[in-house]
Amino acid sequence: MSTVSVSAGVASSLIIASTTHFWGPSAPPVVQVTSDGSFLKYWEDIADDGSLCEFYNASFQYTGALCSHFAMSRMSQATQVDALNRALSCAAHHQTDCILSPEVGLSVPAAFVYDPEEGLKMIIAPKLLQLPDEYASEDKLIEFRHPNEKRHAQMHMESMVNVEYLRGGTRRMTTEIFNGTSAYCIQLLRLAFDSTCWAEID
Repeated sequence: MSTVSVSAGVASSLIIASTTHFWGPSAPPVVQVTSDGSFLKYWEDIADDGSLCEFYNASFQYTGALCSHFAMSRMSQATQVDALNRALSCAAHHQTDCILSPEVGLSVPAAFVYDPEEGLKMIIAPKLLQLPDEYASEDKLIEFRHPNEKRHAQMHMESMVNVEYLRGGTRRMTTEIFNGTSAYCIQLLRLAFDSTCWAEID
């Protein structure tokens, strides 16, 4: 569910930190990104029509065994390039600048966000840090629309986040402040994977 819009007005409480507020008192169902434990789900080809993109609809959470730092250190450059090419194809066809890794069949939690200088950037295993004192974030009500369905979801998110992450295409940890759509996309990724995944990363 990667198409983002901001609703009118500023909301009053942040619920992204607690998924139970979004799904209600019971835990959401969980699904595996790949059935065989591989890094990247097999695609016969990168379809130009976007038909292979499996957009997240916020009715479940992803789980899997590839959330550890050990697993991520084993992910090859070729896998990252393939995942980025898929994300570029999905983003171009559906005109969105937020793609989640499971939407292109990648088991490692990552968000693909648009950067005006670099194009689509791969943010692997993002960890949310406290914002420096000189920055101010707003709590906003954000609407996520599924490109192929009528289903949409609304949730409260911060307009700015400070993120520690593994930069795609490198083995370097980076800390960066994201705002707007990129910030919402990263927070949606944090919501899309279950707590057992983030416990291994954080």
